[in-house]
Amino acid sequence: MINHLKNLLVLNMKNYKHIHYLLITVLLGFIYYGCNQEAAPSLYEIESKGGTPVVSSVVPANEALAGVSEVTINGSNFSSNKDDNFVYFGTAKGTILEATSTKLIVKAPPLIKNQLDLKVAIKGVENFSNVTKYNLLEAVGVYYAFTKSVDEAMTVTVDKSENLYVSVLDKGIKKISPTGVLTDFAPKGGESFFFDLKMGPNNVLYGTRSLRAIFQVTQGSPSATYVVFPTGISIISIDFDASKNIWASGGGGNIYSVNPNKEINAFPIDYTVTSVRVFNGYLYLAGKKDNEEAIYRYKINSNTSLGTKETFFNIGSAYGLNKIQIGAITFSDDGDLILGTNQTDAFILIKNGNASAMYPGLITPYARSIAWGTNKNLFYIKEFIEGTSIFHSLIRVDMQKLGAPYFGRQ
Repeated sequence: MINHLKNLLVLNMKNYKHIHYLLITVLLGFIYYGCNQEAAPSLYEIESKGGTPVVSSVVPANEALAGVSEVTINGSNFSSNKDDNFVYFGTAKGTILEATSTKLIVKAPPLIKNQLDLKVAIKGVENFSNVTKYNLLEAVGVYYAFTKSVDEAMTVTVDKSENLYVSVLDKGIKKISPTGVLTDFAPKGGESFFFDLKMGPNNVLYGTRSLRAIFQVTQGSPSATYVVFPTGISIISIDFDASKNIWASGGGGNIYSVNPNKEINAFPIDYTVTSVRVFNGYLYLAGKKDNEEAIYRYKINSNTSLGTKETFFNIGSAYGLNKIQIGAITFSDDGDLILGTNQTDAFILIKNGNASAMYPGLITPYARSIAWGTNKNLFYIKEFIEGTSIFHSLIRVDMQKLGAPYFGRQ
């Protein structure tokens, strides 16, 4: 029995040595094979799709409007497939609109912040691009925080020094300096508020109240009647031309001119008017009648002569009758027409005869009064409903361009 166990132990030892030698031989074979063959790629290895992206310049340089501006990034090693490019402003990604190997056009994300790290990543490429510091600015926001339900801003205009004048419900006219300081300009007169307000010569304000008159407001004094029109007339909106004539209209079937001597001339029309604006020698009016809504214009020959009516833009055809409520109209310096409306995107841009929403998702209704400052800021009064109450806010919009001249304030 003991001898049998000894024999088994010797046999197992021999088998163990044999297996050990066999494993060493196989391992050496793998090592030899590996040294003489290229390694097979891993199933999880990502093949590089090019060099590290490089940002050489950004247009506009240094800053753009959050959620609005299109930013052009020039450089190299970008992908011509726009979905393979990622542009980061800090931690927020922009929306790639166009892409080539040397240029990306991206819409800035709605992040308002300075000194953001702008950088580019490419799908399949390990490293980010170099970093450029960039600012994303507020495109649309409250300009002055009037107390809701206490101070209701109703109408706004701007003087040549960028002071704002706001007709506040039942509280007269307030002045807001460029640094945001609020002061009283004029106490309340017979009006509860003005429907339209324009700065005239010598820093005198002119307002309308949907009555048959234009009112004049000087600093420190309540409003006074400037001119009176015939019974049955309601004046909604006014503007000055280059000769300091006032053009006025509303309901009652006429456009009126009022020269600096207060001489009045009437021009019959067959529609009601909600807004008046003078631009490039023409009188523009937002007009409406039973079967038509449009922006009309007339060549201003003089305060006693207007050219033939032209339909500049047919609102009814573009949007349908009774779909658009226009609170005010204005022009940019290069001829874009802006309609302030009750639409979800409250500013409608009319450019080369085509209409589109301006700053979609950022400008909310109802735009009841518009005034372009001397710089690139446009101000509007937003009328909005919360529950069963109506409130008003003073909003600033960075338009990235200058407005057309307001002749009354020059």
